[in-house]
Amino acid sequence: MAMSHVQPMLLLLASLFFLPVLHGAIDFEYCAKNGNDYGNVTRIEVSPSIGFSENPYITINLFCSASKNIFPGTLVYVTYRSGDFIGFLRTYNLCDVTACNTESVIEAGTNFEITLPEVLYVKEITYSVSLRERTYQDPIIKMCVDFKVPASAPALVTI
Repeated sequence: MAMSHVQPMLLLLASLFFLPVLHGAIDFEYCAKNGNDYGNVTRIEVSPSIGFSENPYITINLFCSASKNIFPGTLVYVTYRSGDFIGFLRTYNLCDVTACNTESVIEAGTNFEITLPEVLYVKEITYSVSLRERTYQDPIIKMCVDFKVPASAPALVTI
């Protein structure tokens, strides 16, 4: 029985259609002992920052769902861990990296995206992104995820 040339072609086209969706997603886990009071992260994607071809910068996109209202003034920290050393890479005001503004909140039950541009890319470190409630003392962590960026991350996006 002769095999049709149409079936392999359809399989190839279907796999190419779904490949971009699977290529950019990053495996992550919630930080140890830090709850996710503000909600859940559903997906993380990483791409190179446009215009920083000489320096290794990435843009991190977190896709989230809010379980509580998240108020303006919430801070987004990007930290890294290498062995026992923990360091800060960037701090953002939540309303600078999401669709909220200074008069509104991210309401419970809504989906939202956090776009973190110009984060230094370093191989073989663990990144942490956390949402922290601003207080009079140290900010309180309300959502936190850890992840590693694959070595191929700077090649994820074609321009």
